[in-house]
Amino acid sequence: MDFGETFSTRKLPFDEQTYLEWQIGYDATLNDIKKGKKKTKLKGKNFLFIGENKKQKYPYELSEIFFEALNLKFFTKKDIENLLNEILNYKNFINEKSITIEKNSEFEINGIKFYETSIKLPTLSITNTDNTQIEISIEKQQYATGVQPMVYFCIPFKSFDNYKKLSGKPSTSKDNLIYKINENNVLNLLFLMRIFSMASRRHNHDIVEILKIFIKNISG
Repeated sequence: MDFGETFSTRKLPFDEQTYLEWQIGYDATLNDIKKGKKKTKLKGKNFLFIGENKKQKYPYELSEIFFEALNLKFFTKKDIENLLNEILNYKNFINEKSITIEKNSEFEINGIKFYETSIKLPTLSITNTDNTQIEISIEKQQYATGVQPMVYFCIPFKSFDNYKKLSGKPSTSKDNLIYKINENNVLNLLFLMRIFSMASRRHNHDIVEILKIFIKNISG
């Protein structure tokens, strides 16, 4: 697996090697919604839940798309009940994967001796049927000790419906990349929900609460 380089789409053209790396989320805090930092269609008391961190939250982004797929009958209520039962039984979580720490080494820069410890943080990925990828990167927490899993949905340029129109030229402010969910790729949403629910026990709790809400708010 190789990682690409970021580039300015206003200066450089799209080509077949281009892909979009979307750090997709699934919930938003009540405070962020009230402050206008995030927007969600799934608001009100029927969609409010308490996250593992004890904050009030609403379903957001991935969860909104997932709920829309439910309304469009891409999934049934029974499918969601089966998914909920599956993830309730997860015992192993990605963030608990062993981290490799390499032996210390010593080197000198400008007369100052440093001791180096290399920590290998793994990145996991799976490829979907439409060549999109779900990538889970284990990263150090920025404001706390330990590590956290970050989930990305990676969409190759040719997986966008309008890639031919944009190919070979830089983007403009009016351009949009269009990725459509249909019966051929809708399972990507199920995989994303599964991956989030096994990313950590915290994620598992929140996905479980979201699925419970969906089951209550969708007809059979």
